[in-house]
Amino acid sequence: CSKAFVPPSEGGFFIPEAKSRKCWKDRNTLLVGSDFGSGSMTESGYPRTCRQWSRGTPLDKAPQVFAGLPTDVSVSQFSYLDRGRRYEFRHRS
Repeated sequence: CSKAFVPPSEGGFFIPEAKSRKCWKDRNTLLVGSDFGSGSMTESGYPRTCRQWSRGTPLDKAPQVFAGLPTDVSVSQFSYLDRGRRYEFRHRS
């Protein structure tokens, strides 16, 4: 662990400025909700879709893994590791 930010040019993650949600799934995977263009935000202006983004791939190619309704306030996802087992949660609010 270098304890330093990794620039995108060296395989780091960069999310353009927007109302976003993100959570590490593992060292090379980020769970992301952000503004991906038309239909990706709720009527309240928060992320409506969740994607799983792998290191070294473009953000716009990250597969969508969950979506809420446009009328939801927000959609988010998170992951955590407990005693060797990974748990993922996705929810609408």
